Amino acid sequence: MDLSNPNDPLLNAAIASIITVITIIMTLIEMEDNDRRGIAREPSLIREQWRQAHMYRILTAGPNNCVHYLRMSKGAFYGLANILRSNGSLHDTRYVCVEEQLALFLYMLGHKSKNRVCGIEFIRSGETISRYFNKVLGTISTIRERFVRQPGSETPLEIRNSADWFPYFEDCVGMIDGTHVQATLPASVVARFRGRKQVTQNVLAACTPNKMFTYILAGWEGSANDMTVLKDALSRPSPHGLKVITGKYYLVDAGYTTMPVNWCFNRHVICILWGEHFIPVNW
Repeated sequence: MDLSNPNDPLLNAAIASIITVITIIMTLIEMEDNDRRGIAREPSLIREQWRQAHMYRILTAGPNNCVHYLRMSKGAFYGLANILRSNGSLHDTRYVCVEEQLALFLYMLGHKSKNRVCGIEFIRSGETISRYFNKVLGTISTIRERFVRQPGSETPLEIRNSADWFPYFEDCVGMIDGTHVQATLPASVVARFRGRKQVTQNVLAACTPNKMFTYILAGWEGSANDMTVLKDALSRPSPHGLKVITGKYYLVDAGYTTMPVNWCFNRHVICILWGEHFIPVNW
């Protein structure tokens, strides 16, 4: 092979072989790089249009879409969004407005949705979903005192303005009951939360006659009975405990009768929580 002769067939064959090898190597490197990148994403402009269309379908496309999807009417949704925005803790970012932040938060709560499923619904990454979920959760916590307040000594308007309720329930300030909320827990403690309704928290709630919540106590194991949770609520110091004003009472069901009094009723009998004792209501 004569390197000085460009027409030497052996030289030309060697150069062609080298070029072929280099081409194959570059092709393999490009294929491996494409595998690392995965499936190509759509342009950001298209994704943003899809997100806007998704929010439009939820809030505008159908009369009941918002209620079914977010468990909240359209007016209530916008009202809550305005409260969170005016509170100063939640604001529009460069890519996610307050309404979308609140919508993904309510969707996850209302449907027990996973992070990945919510990411598919709102076309967001798992990190973005997690960040804004926790951000909205923290903001909601800051306004709880504005809406969840324990009742005063005055008779509720719903009772005072009803001939069926007044004066028979003149001193009633609300109702108390418990509910089980599903919980996901570490394996080391899950056995304590397993009861007749699977793995849950036993949550105590008090509300006024017009169904406005005045007190909520969460965190108790699902295996705990309602009376244990209520005793804990009554024993907590103010403002974290349940307050029963002297001369006033709450209506409860027979699940709360295991107190110093020894009455047993079926679960359809209503009792009165008066101070630290329960009194049956005779109909």
